[in-house]
Amino acid sequence: MKRIVLIAAAGFALLSSIGLGVYLYQRQSGATKTTATARHLAPKPGAAASNSIPPRTEDVPHLVADLGQVQDKIVYGDRSALADQGRLLAKISSVLRNFPKKNWEDYENIRSAFVYVLSGGDYGVLQPLIESGVLSEADKTLAEGIGLYARGQSSAARKILLDIDPRSLDVSLVGPFALARASFYIGHDNKKAIEFLDEARLAAPHTAIEEAAVRREIALLVEAGDRPRAVMLMADYVRRFGKSIYAWKLFQDFATALAKQDDQDGSGVVEDLASTTTTADKNARTKLFLNLAGEALLYGKIVLAKAAAKATLHLKPESQIDVDKATLYEAAASAPTANAERALKTLNGLAGDHLSDDDSEIHEVADYIARTVSGDDIKADAKPGVRPIGPAADAKRSASSLALPRVAGAIESADAALKHADMLISRNEQ
Repeated sequence: MKRIVLIAAAGFALLSSIGLGVYLYQRQSGATKTTATARHLAPKPGAAASNSIPPRTEDVPHLVADLGQVQDKIVYGDRSALADQGRLLAKISSVLRNFPKKNWEDYENIRSAFVYVLSGGDYGVLQPLIESGVLSEADKTLAEGIGLYARGQSSAARKILLDIDPRSLDVSLVGPFALARASFYIGHDNKKAIEFLDEARLAAPHTAIEEAAVRREIALLVEAGDRPRAVMLMADYVRRFGKSIYAWKLFQDFATALAKQDDQDGSGVVEDLASTTTTADKNARTKLFLNLAGEALLYGKIVLAKAAAKATLHLKPESQIDVDKATLYEAAASAPTANAERALKTLNGLAGDHLSDDDSEIHEVADYIARTVSGDDIKADAKPGVRPIGPAADAKRSASSLALPRVAGAIESADAALKHADMLISRNEQ
């Protein structure tokens, strides 16, 4: 199996996919009823709201509002709220599945059921509503489309919901619906997806909807070449949602998308992020920069890797593991340059028991390259008991047949080594 591409060694690039799981919410209190615009979610002509109010514990609008508040807590870093989310999702499902028909005549219950399903709830609750006969044709179509979306049948849902403008819906549905619509286009028409993600962000600021929309939009912006806006949104995300339990996925996607850019000015991006996130959580900043450094190494982006590793060390992480990772990444980025000898000393000083399996591989390849560039490789192999054996040694010897003559010719200067490393990576990726 191919190993990591670290500067001058062949390897594989880890790709992150954009997850499409939706964590949404609904803020509007059930006590406040907003008139729906256009033809969606409007009560059927002649249908009056039910005078029968469920008990407080089964008041769906309030339960859905509670769900929204819990999901907001999650994206602001409250991990204990996950249990509350599961409890509320199950509770609302139970209540809606046992609704008498007269309860569906209450417009607020219909609206809340739609928001609940778009928030990751049980799509099965919509079937009794569809069969109740209380929905207009437009709202029946909306219910069917939301149900298909929740089932994961994106193509079918897209066809049904294609002509529905999110802004034609009740205000509480604009954000959730726009976020759902965006998922239909991600990977197919990213420009359209970004438009819907912007719609979702603007409709529900400071909420789980905005967090989910930004998380999806940033990687799309990098891929589209709009790096300045992507960096701006990332800095804002780190400041406000850096403690979200979903932040790690965004950091990984962002780092991968950035490292894949051929014209990447890594140091400039890192400097911008470092200067615009000074008020953010230190742990969040540390994780972001570590992801940038690690992915940059996988794609052979030395400047980005070194800048991100230095930014991490400048933060003085509290975790020794994070310190070791940043130290490793900085040394690895220096391995194929004129600073190879210094990098080798740093690598030799790192304790192996602090490294993960992936980082151990980075250490191994970086150590080999640093020895090759500095001329230490032959000396080390000549010493009894020093030369490694087993799969690791086989990997080194296999790489040496390609890397040694090329890297040796690039020692004249750091710039030459950098250019040569990029050439090797390009060939390995073909």
